[in-house]
Amino acid sequence: VVKKNAIPVSVVPVSAIGKGGPYHSDVNGNTANGGIRGPFRIETLNTKAAPTYPVLWSHDAQRERCMEFEADSEGIIRQGKDDAEGELVNAKADKIWAVSSNCHFNTDFRFNSQSTAMQFTSKKTIGGRAWPSVKLASAEQEKVLVLWANSSLGLLLHWWYANKQQAGRGSIGILALESLPVLDVTNLSEAALSKAVAIFDEMKHKELRPVNEIAQDPVRAEIDRRLATEVLGFPPELASPDGPLALLRQKLALEPSIAGSKHVADE
Repeated sequence: VVKKNAIPVSVVPVSAIGKGGPYHSDVNGNTANGGIRGPFRIETLNTKAAPTYPVLWSHDAQRERCMEFEADSEGIIRQGKDDAEGELVNAKADKIWAVSSNCHFNTDFRFNSQSTAMQFTSKKTIGGRAWPSVKLASAEQEKVLVLWANSSLGLLLHWWYANKQQAGRGSIGILALESLPVLDVTNLSEAALSKAVAIFDEMKHKELRPVNEIAQDPVRAEIDRRLATEVLGFPPELASPDGPLALLRQKLALEPSIAGSKHVADE
């Protein structure tokens, strides 16, 4: 039974609410004849740096346990061989920066070692090879999309839609990302959106376990409970310790294509 104040939950493709970022070679890459395809040179970000073009480029599972973490690299605009190429490079850099965002997508999700399907950077950041950007109308909508993506319902759709050729891993490329089904965050009421943003802000630095440990993850259970009851208006029974969402987490943890060769002992 759904409460009377439950909102209509609409699931739509990413392309219906936002836009996926550029392919990584369009950020940092060469043409077939050695020309400049991507306008940036990618360099590791100094801890105390203030980059003009922050970039989230690669994976580090240990620092990616929470929903918000920052850029690991910066983009340095490459030098053209002449003025004409220099102008083209600058134009490409402007185009890439125009689709920078706070929301980024885990395109090659290792379910048995990584924790986050999407993540949020506090400042707009260019998405890279491992974390292409997903740009929505506002940072608030992007926070709610990240919250949804890391709930059990969001993970279920991510797992179902992903290419699972390798055990313990699900891959979704840039083009496929456009049709990934996600919560229609644009359909939330102003009150529901504000509540979801508040939940994200309260939980963004809480450590999540890898997805194969989802059944023993108290933070994931809290995300499920608060998103389902406080934002979507579903009854508390849905998110109770013995309820449907708990059963979903148990089933996901036991799925061979998520666990791979890893097995989690009961706690």
